[in-house]
Parts: sequence; structure tokens; C-alpha cells
Amino acid sequence: MRSVLTIFILLIGLSSTAFAEQQTVSLTIEKMYCALCPITVSKAMEQVEGVSQVEVSFETKLAVVTFDDAITEWEQVALASTNAGYPASLPSL
Repeated sequence: MRSVLTIFILLIGLSSTAFAEQQTVSLTIEKMYCALCPITVSKAMEQVEGVSQVEVSFETKLAVVTFDDAITEWEQVALASTNAGYPASLPSL
């Protein structure tokens, strides 16, 4: 009985990761006033577990972030930037 339970638990764990997927989101970044600001934003976002790629543009004031949605959410990435002094949010339409 114990081995059946162990197999069941393993299958549940494997199936939950099967639905994980890379997500890409664009975030508007505020308070970037110089060409070095994107470096700080990028470093803050890259420290969020699950983030695999960050591209920050000073000219457009946007960050394009790719992350694993089974590990983190875009709100956590935005919070990392905000905590570094550069508020981040989804672009308004």
C-alpha cells in the first residue's frame, strides 16, 4: 500500500510540472532617468527565482521578462523592480 501511495504522489508532482510553461510579459518601468538605470532593474528582476531572461529598454521604459509560471508570477518580478526603486506594472491600454 505504501508503494502505491508513493507512486501516486510522484505522479501528481510530475503532472503539475507538466503544465508549467515559460511566460513572457512586458512591464512598464517608472523612474528610469539615465542609461544605467536598466542595469539595476535587470539585476533586480533576474534575482527572482524562475526568471530566465530580462531585457530592459531605457528608451521605451519597458522590460520584457521571461519566467517559469510554475515558480513565479509577473507580480513578483514587478515587485523586485519596485523594491529596487523602479516601480513596474503592466502597460495601460
